[in-house]
Amino acid sequence: MKLKSIIVLLFISFIFVTACSDGNEQETIVLVKNDETYLPRNVYPVLDEIQRKTFNFFYEGAEPATGMIYEGTERGNIITTGGTGFGLMSLIIGSERKWISRSQAGERTLKICQFLKNCERFNGAWSHWYTPDGLSADFGEQVKTGDLVETGLLMQGLIAAKEYYKGSSNTENNISRIIDELWGSVDWKHYTNSGDALYWLWSSENNQFSLPINGWNEGLITYIMALAAPTPHNIDIEVYKKGWKQNGAFYHPNRTYYNYTLLLGPDYGGSLFLSQYSMLGLNPQKLEDNDINYWYQNVNHTLINRHYCIYNAPEKYAYSDSSWGLTACYGIGTQSQGEYKPRSPLIDDGVIAPTAALGAYPYTPFYSTQVLLGLNKLGYLKHKYGFSDAFCPSENIADKRVLAIDQGPIVVMIENYRTGLIWNLVMGNENIQKGLRLADIKTTPGFKEGFHLAVIDQYTKVYNMLIHPDRDVYELDYFVENGEVVKFTIKDANNKIVREKEKESTKGENVFSFFDDNILRGREYLIEMQTKTSVYKINVVLR
Repeated sequence: MKLKSIIVLLFISFIFVTACSDGNEQETIVLVKNDETYLPRNVYPVLDEIQRKTFNFFYEGAEPATGMIYEGTERGNIITTGGTGFGLMSLIIGSERKWISRSQAGERTLKICQFLKNCERFNGAWSHWYTPDGLSADFGEQVKTGDLVETGLLMQGLIAAKEYYKGSSNTENNISRIIDELWGSVDWKHYTNSGDALYWLWSSENNQFSLPINGWNEGLITYIMALAAPTPHNIDIEVYKKGWKQNGAFYHPNRTYYNYTLLLGPDYGGSLFLSQYSMLGLNPQKLEDNDINYWYQNVNHTLINRHYCIYNAPEKYAYSDSSWGLTACYGIGTQSQGEYKPRSPLIDDGVIAPTAALGAYPYTPFYSTQVLLGLNKLGYLKHKYGFSDAFCPSENIADKRVLAIDQGPIVVMIENYRTGLIWNLVMGNENIQKGLRLADIKTTPGFKEGFHLAVIDQYTKVYNMLIHPDRDVYELDYFVENGEVVKFTIKDANNKIVREKEKESTKGENVFSFFDDNILRGREYLIEMQTKTSVYKINVVLR
């Protein structure tokens, strides 16, 4: 009976190490507890609950007459353009996850499309904000002004809807028809002012253009759409090169922070939304041009932000591995005075936004899960729509408002991590493919052979791997130059082989999926990948 009990305990997550004293038959049993913190049974319920509650902001919390998305919970009847783009994506996710029916999602989407067709517009572009009667609402000094980046973020959601609603019902046919009309009606070229860049804003009252859209920022999707637009509304490739890429000046070769390469963007990367908004639909794993691989750009941006928070921020801010992530959000606490602003390693007042780490889920799944589980323990941060917009860890207080543009990345990027749903829809659109092609952005990057998507933590020198909460296996992406049988070996800290597997692999990208009861979770392992000509190694912690 005792032996049977020990065997049972072994298989339910304990290992027994037996040692004998010199010259003594007495056994000493040492129990080493397996780390169960990040098992799917612990992660999945929280992940699903937070994603669903956040989705509810876009469905239950939408403006009832139009279906449009409120700017936030404290902005009266103001509805938002870019946030509605995120909402359209969220409706698709809700449909696929059976939180609402497909017909409910379609009917709501059609209502939104009808509003967008009939509301006030500015050479085809939408303004930043609206009221439910279809008139543009003032946004600061913007009066009767078209906002081209908000238009791009909205159109990204419309394109996802166009690809999703391809059924034969009248509702889905009407969605497709109206989106085609909307796509063809935006005069992107007008927003160049006959110059060499797209402008963010055009004031119709005084014919003034302002804020040239120069990269790197959240505006990449705007240029991709402007390139792909039908004649005569499209822009020339020179506008993209001179405006967005600034003739190459937007590129910073050999720039590193905390040993992470960062080729684009402001120093230390800026707010995390910069690597999220356009990437709700554009899959950075599939984007590379002559200057940049967008996957590494976005992952490194996130890891720089995290590294600063955990290892370099003032200790008084009380950041941790479960409380990190600087982006644009409301302020809370004595340091911030309630101010909404873009936060980053260079603009830090002790305020963390849940959207920062949760909107980075595909880039840093384990680190984002640490934040998810940590935030879920903070009762003061809970909201009926998931989490409040921002909180101050050092004072244990939260700003109880929520914002559409912060809630959206949580829903969408969690889904892109779980299934790739929105990435697959948007990247499958012919106009997006056309725009990427015209921008000379390859959708089959030339990765080097090896574990091509894994970015090593430069502080710990390991890659943390999470069991996928939906698929119950570890997944490690790898790239091979030729189709062949690849051998994988997993070794523990004592160089003992705990698992070997051969896998028939196709040329290009593949996934090594595995799970083994002999793996002690929370410990470091070495994974080797052997091809016909080379051996590749990566140090991992299997969580």
